[in-house]
Amino acid sequence: MKSNKCAFVLAFFLICLGSAAIFLAYSINKKVLYIPKRNLIVDRIGDAAVVDLLTREKLADGRTVAAIAIKVMRLLGHSIKSGEYELPYCLSLREAIEILASGQVVIHKITIPEGFSVKQTLQRLEKNEFLLGKIEEAPEEGSLMPDTYCFRYPATRQQIISMAQSEMAEFMRREWPRRSQGCTLKTPRETLILASIVEKEAAAEREMVAGVYLNRLNMGMKLQSCPTVIYALTRGDKFGRPLKYSDLKTNNAHNTYVHAGLPPTPITNPGRSSIMATLHPRKTENLFFVSDGADGHIFSRTFEEHKRHCRLRDIRLKQKKAP
Repeated sequence: MKSNKCAFVLAFFLICLGSAAIFLAYSINKKVLYIPKRNLIVDRIGDAAVVDLLTREKLADGRTVAAIAIKVMRLLGHSIKSGEYELPYCLSLREAIEILASGQVVIHKITIPEGFSVKQTLQRLEKNEFLLGKIEEAPEEGSLMPDTYCFRYPATRQQIISMAQSEMAEFMRREWPRRSQGCTLKTPRETLILASIVEKEAAAEREMVAGVYLNRLNMGMKLQSCPTVIYALTRGDKFGRPLKYSDLKTNNAHNTYVHAGLPPTPITNPGRSSIMATLHPRKTENLFFVSDGADGHIFSRTFEEHKRHCRLRDIRLKQKKAP
């Protein structure tokens, strides 16, 4: 009689245990519809914090199921790691934990275009919703390498700035000693200043443009670069109107129509192409150039020749606009 009672209790216990196992297996493998407002971020990997997260995101049917699932999956080699994860719209709790344990976090990208000033770059960093923190210290103009930078949570805006500064510093450290004899600039900083002007002046023929500006510097001529005037007026912000003749007379240290030599700082963050063009300029006797109205330039050795090219260019542009 006693043995029958023990057998009954054992059978009941096994039935309960089996039922619990079936329920747990069902709960862990049951598919749920998951439509988040943004990617799932795991800040803390302690069991209690992860249970809160899985329950709050409605990926688990209650805290007990979440807690048991975490422990079971850990025994199977799936330990949750911190980071930002993209989950599919339909998945089970088991699949969610497997993803959170994979370490395959979301990689974001942010691009600093060639010719972006520090002000424009900081504005782009501020608008990026995936970056954290405030900008602690604004970088110097010309110190950021234009490029596409990859980052993962929890990257900060200041970290992106540091990455871009390190990339620029390393590039200049490597390329400055390799400059050609035609580059008569004295320091890497002078190179960045002139390269920033070349960046804003030319989309093509950058080596020739750099050669013209170096000729002017070597002769003591003013650079007379319109982008330097724009920078003097905006400090790198957008310029919403055409330049006026009166703007060229603005008494500002960056205005190369007023002051001879290089401006005191770069006027933008030059890209690799403009820096290389400045380090390896084309040998030329030209002292003047004007846009041809497309992507190129018309170069001249004398001012009279330059004025003639400007007149011819204006005539061609008027003819194109004519109906």
